[in-house]
Amino acid sequence: MSTQVAEQETRKKKRGRETAADMVRSLGLVVLVIIPVWFFAKAPASDEAEIRVVDPTGPISAFATDVPQAPVPQGLPERWRATSATYSGGDRTLRVGYVTPEEQYAEYAASTGPRQEFVETAVGDGAEPAEPVTVDGVEWEQRVEVDGSRSLISSYGPVTVVVGTTRATASLEELRVLLGSLAVG
Repeated sequence: MSTQVAEQETRKKKRGRETAADMVRSLGLVVLVIIPVWFFAKAPASDEAEIRVVDPTGPISAFATDVPQAPVPQGLPERWRATSATYSGGDRTLRVGYVTPEEQYAEYAASTGPRQEFVETAVGDGAEPAEPVTVDGVEWEQRVEVDGSRSLISSYGPVTVVVGTTRATASLEELRVLLGSLAVG
C-alpha cells in the first residue's frame, strides 16, 4: 500500500511549479472574456443621448379633473418637448418635465399635499430666496440653488405650483414661457 500512496503523491503536480506558459494561457482566457464585454459595453460615439418624448396629456388631464382650480401647462410652443409626466392620485401630485428649445430642462410640479413638504422636495432645502417674479399678474416666490437652478413657487388655493425645481437648467426667460402657458381647466 505504501507504494500506491507514494505513486499518487509523485503524480500530483506541486503548487508553485507553474510555468510561464500556464500564466499566458490564464491571461489569454481573461482577455477573451474582457474584450467582448468592453466592445459591447462601450458608450455610443456621440455624447448626446436621444431625447425620449412622452405625451403628458393623460397625467395633466387626470390632475385637472381631480384639482379643477389648479393651473396646468397648456399650449406650449411646439419645440418644447415633454420628457416625463407622472401623476400620483393619492397625494394629487403632478410632475411634467420639458426640454426647452434651448436644450435645457424645465419642470412643472403641482400638489395639494402639505406646502412646506412639497416645496422642500421639489425645490430642495439648499435654495436661497431671491427677488419675486411677476408673470401675468401672479407673483411667484423665487429660489435659487448654488448650482444656479431656479424655482418659482406660487399657491392657488390648496394647490402649490413649482416651476423649475432642483433639476432645472432652464433660464428665467424659459421659465416665464412655461408660466405663461399655465391655464385652469
